[in-house]
Amino acid sequence: MSGTRRALRSVLSAVALLLACPVPSAATEPAATHDAFRLGAAALAQGRYEDAIAELELFADRETPHPDASYDLGQAYVMRVKNGGERAGDLGRAAAAFEEALLLRPKDAEAHHALELVRADLARRRSRIGKGVVLATPSLDRALVGLVGPRSWAYGAIGLGWLLALGLWLRQRRGTAELAGLLLAPVSAVLLACALPVALWADHLDRHRYPAVLVAREAFLSQEDGGSLGGEPVVEGARLELAETRGERALVRYGTREGWVAAAAVRVLRVR
Repeated sequence: MSGTRRALRSVLSAVALLLACPVPSAATEPAATHDAFRLGAAALAQGRYEDAIAELELFADRETPHPDASYDLGQAYVMRVKNGGERAGDLGRAAAAFEEALLLRPKDAEAHHALELVRADLARRRSRIGKGVVLATPSLDRALVGLVGPRSWAYGAIGLGWLLALGLWLRQRRGTAELAGLLLAPVSAVLLACALPVALWADHLDRHRYPAVLVAREAFLSQEDGGSLGGEPVVEGARLELAETRGERALVRYGTREGWVAAAAVRVLRVR
């Protein structure tokens, strides 16, 4: 009798253990925990460049940007070109991926070198068909804002504001403190008057303008109604500044010029 009880108790314990174990759900299936970054890197290492691009583009669409993923995506596009499977805009997309990797990790020497190689290849292609490459330089305000990030300009303006307040307070003291205040207050006021507009402009650009790259062979800037603006074309792989999109059109800035191009020809660089 006691043996029967022990057997029954063992069976009931086993049933209870099975009931306590969670049943695998669709949320825990491998397809739902799909690691596109890992699969893309593996496909790239195995020479499956189509698969690598598909996986890494999937990662780019769904996940937080990562410099290694952007670099691998650029390499996948380059290798597809080298292995005879090139599609229109592949080198532009490679340049965009390397640019993105550098924005995320500015001191990445490999990404910088890869970007230079892609741009050199694009320049050779244009020279073979008798076209040159005119790379636009940023306007003075963009160059000034680009010296440091928007946060640095904001912190600098805040710091100058505190120095101005300190200088005004020191002017109310006597002796050497008053002399220091007489010097500090006007100097910090002038610097603040210069830094504050730059800080506000840097914040505006950071919030409303986005770094981008042209992924078409070339594009001519046009007016909003489609009328030509003239000038040299924007070439594949060129760095742009995206202002807005309206349907199939995108307003971009290239150097000191601003105009509309096809939205499909512009790839926005994800930096956050």
